[in-house]
Amino acid sequence: MRRALTARSENAAIVPAEPIPDHVKNGQFEISGLVKTGNDERERGTRRATPLRIDASRGDWNEIEELWLADELTDDEFEDRFIDDVIVADIGEGTNGWEFPGTSYSVELR
Repeated sequence: MRRALTARSENAAIVPAEPIPDHVKNGQFEISGLVKTGNDERERGTRRATPLRIDASRGDWNEIEELWLADELTDDEFEDRFIDDVIVADIGEGTNGWEFPGTSYSVELR
């Protein structure tokens, strides 16, 4: 799976103070951007295609939270863990895998 999901602000500082809130771990995320599975590649989150919806409650947040609490959760590590442990846990690997081949994405917590 390609690791190109970038939903971060270059100027944002994250300072872990507590465990990740339950409303984040149990939330619904909407991902807009270029998403590909097999031969189906399309821009999501447009007038013509809904965002990719992720049910975060199906994810395994243990490694993300351990890194968060140890203040060792880098942007790249979060990206990898979020894809593998949250997105794939909800939508599955797919018959041909999931890819995020675009250059930018937006991720909204609902």
